[in-house]
Amino acid sequence: MERINGTICISHAELTGRIITTANLKALVRKGQVQQVRKGGNGREALFSVESLPLKWRTEVYKRYPDLQEQAESREFVDTVEPDGAAFDYFQSYVLSDGRHLPEDKVLEYASNAAIMNAFRRCWDAHVSKRQKSGKKATAAKDFWQRAAAALPRLADSFPHSLPGSARRLQMKFAEYVAEGYDCFISGKYLNKNAGKVLTADQESYLACLLAHPNNLTDTLIAEGYNRMAKARDWKEITPAAVGVWREKLDIVTSAGRLGVSNFRNNKTMQVKRSRPTAPFLMWSLDGWTVELLYQATKTDKKGHRITTYTNRMTMVVVLDPCVDYPIGYAVGTHESPELIKAALRDAAQHSKELTGEMLRANQIQSDRYAIKTMQGIYSVMGLHVTPAQAHNAKAKPVEPYFNHLNTTYCIRLNNWSGFGITSNPKRQPNSDALNRKRHHFPDEAGVRAQIDEIMRLERMAKRERFMELLGNLPADRRLPLSREQYLLNFGAETGFKNILEGQGLRPTILGVKRDYDCFDLNFREHSSERWTVKYDPEDLSEVLAVSEDGTRRFMLEEKYVQPMALADRKECDAEQLERVRNFNKQLETAVSERLALDHQRTEQLIAGTPALRGSIEDRLLLTDSRGQHKDQRSMKRLAAADIEDLEFETVEVPITGQGAAETDASEYKTNDYSIF
Repeated sequence: MERINGTICISHAELTGRIITTANLKALVRKGQVQQVRKGGNGREALFSVESLPLKWRTEVYKRYPDLQEQAESREFVDTVEPDGAAFDYFQSYVLSDGRHLPEDKVLEYASNAAIMNAFRRCWDAHVSKRQKSGKKATAAKDFWQRAAAALPRLADSFPHSLPGSARRLQMKFAEYVAEGYDCFISGKYLNKNAGKVLTADQESYLACLLAHPNNLTDTLIAEGYNRMAKARDWKEITPAAVGVWREKLDIVTSAGRLGVSNFRNNKTMQVKRSRPTAPFLMWSLDGWTVELLYQATKTDKKGHRITTYTNRMTMVVVLDPCVDYPIGYAVGTHESPELIKAALRDAAQHSKELTGEMLRANQIQSDRYAIKTMQGIYSVMGLHVTPAQAHNAKAKPVEPYFNHLNTTYCIRLNNWSGFGITSNPKRQPNSDALNRKRHHFPDEAGVRAQIDEIMRLERMAKRERFMELLGNLPADRRLPLSREQYLLNFGAETGFKNILEGQGLRPTILGVKRDYDCFDLNFREHSSERWTVKYDPEDLSEVLAVSEDGTRRFMLEEKYVQPMALADRKECDAEQLERVRNFNKQLETAVSERLALDHQRTEQLIAGTPALRGSIEDRLLLTDSRGQHKDQRSMKRLAAADIEDLEFETVEVPITGQGAAETDASEYKTNDYSIF
């Protein structure tokens, strides 16, 4: 039962239980004889107006529910009361003057008072809002608080309270609650004198600074420090017990200073919960880890003494695919460095080819901010998007808990296991006495590298099948190949020398062997004077990358195919490779011939359009006659040219009129002009 806008309503379950059938009720509603105030569905219960029921069923309702009117009025408030967690926490942490907390029954009582008052406030606000929207006059506050006071006995069943039963006193208590908050419910016999000693903002700020001191001062020291200031400022002194109360109250404010920013972010700030990638290569997360495996190393000090240490550990950078926590790449070194990270990404590229048949990039790479400026370029090559994790936030990277998995699954089984790190519980660490006795049996650097390689082999073997199953979920547009050129440019090794193009191609010395490489790109032959840096993959020398000194030109070179001299030694592919070279040479000769012909054509046009370059053959070539003379022949040409100029001048001076004469003169001029050249 409940009242909606002054209408007493009965639920569908109460009405169809033993009063009326569901079919009859639906028929009455359809005919308009029964008013349905609210429809059911989506967790709501259908409600029907009691007064709209036919007389026989209405009489039955009142017979079965004699206090229906009272229940409906109290239901208006009962259904709106919700527990107030903030009030419960406030009263539970409230400290009395002698250091005691409020009794549990009083905590529940005061929290119930707050919950009921919150419900009254919501009901009143909703009532006023509905009346304003409908334009009707609001119900008087006196009537509202009378109904509220009448509902208190029924509310006490679920929310034991100590609110006054009088409507007037209840209204006054509500006004007091709005003005003072939770403190208005606390009885006078529970006055907290200690809390009253720290009243002003200056007092609370000074106490907060003492609590946030990075040395984690004890309550006694903080009380002493505060009381010295209290004497100087005429404040009330506090006890160490009061400091303990304020430590809890200001924990969110002081924890960053006491425990550090990393601890604050990991334990105080809101954490984001994320789901794993649905397919491989959607995301890679990488980080470095000091492997908890000890090895022995012998060094010679400045005095020439050989000293063996047994506390050495290797560092491993892992590139993790979080879809199944698959280590797609890893590299082991003495310490974390950009070179070690680069080696791990190189291994990820090579291993992706082993799994899929081609080198693939990740759609997203997540890393920490170690050497981020140096590694940004490499990250961008291996991932479409680069998203560095927030600094000092280990929870942001899925690779962090993966290191703990390796430590507890594999490393802990070995005799040279060093434990869980210096910050872990000492009771969980290995026996240091036993380690000291076994230290002479620790492996050397090569041995511990073999242990790590075996761990990663077992890890990949255990997860490879599931990894390949999820590979089918990778969309085609998310499959990002890594070209051979990009791989060699970023991860290829260098010979340390520059090479110049020869007739046999480029001949770098790789791994101590002179090798021949060439390129079937016609443009490569145009840069025969360039000095090339050769980048190669030690595991696959079939192709190398030649990079110019300024880095602007790059060409992929193939290892030259070796043709047999004897016809008897020829194989099937020999003819194909030979024909390939011949076709390339034909293309090169054709391209050179076409380019040279075009250059001749353009040169002739330039000469024809430049009068200064159109002189006689004697001016351009110093060839003598049969008598060994050159100047005489050139002089004769010059004198002949002078006579022609005089003749041309006289022809122009003859006065000729008429259109035909003008044409004749122009024709003669053109003929004479041509003879000058």
